[in-house]
Amino acid sequence: MNYLAVDFSLNSPGICLYNDKGKKYHFISYIKPKTGTKAEQKLQEEISLLEDVTLVDQPDFTNNEAFSSAELLKVKRYDKMAADIINLVLQNSYDGDGFIVSFEGTSYGSKMGTNNMIDMAAGAAILKLKLLKTLNPDDILTVAPTTIKKFAGKGNMNKLQLFESFQKNVNEDPILAKSPLWKIVKDLEIGKKIPKPLDDLVDAYFLVAYVASLQA
Repeated sequence: MNYLAVDFSLNSPGICLYNDKGKKYHFISYIKPKTGTKAEQKLQEEISLLEDVTLVDQPDFTNNEAFSSAELLKVKRYDKMAADIINLVLQNSYDGDGFIVSFEGTSYGSKMGTNNMIDMAAGAAILKLKLLKTLNPDDILTVAPTTIKKFAGKGNMNKLQLFESFQKNVNEDPILAKSPLWKIVKDLEIGKKIPKPLDDLVDAYFLVAYVASLQA
């Protein structure tokens, strides 16, 4: 079975794939170009070379003259994002195995505005529809952020604490311990800000590990 976890955002969706036959994780970042500081961009270049990471820059959606209005641009963007993400998933999944797809649910403590939340929901909905049509998954799940955090330690931890749990491999995951990405991240000193796209990839990891554990 291919387990696909999506930490969806418009600028840097984080994805983690796990296959219970291959016994390995694969991390995918579909990130807006020039995201983060120069140091973060250097780290992005470094992790993009790892065998268990696929990091792809999004197109420049804002400068496409073929789109005639802001709303049409948004829909075209979500459609293109979904198609690209699915292609990346198919390139890194096991042929012949089914899919269980999971999304992290909305955090209602988030400070994003109403319009941003609507845009996020619209983009995620288009991706889910395309996943349904293309992958024909056995199931599509939405998992509450608190559930994911409890799996990683406790339900009220913040992003930085979740990242630290990943660094410590709190669940003593032997498969994660073999990951080239984890081997780089485990000793990474970041201060108080998690560099992009590691925050999204960490969320996706704990989500996919949680969902896979339910099937064990």
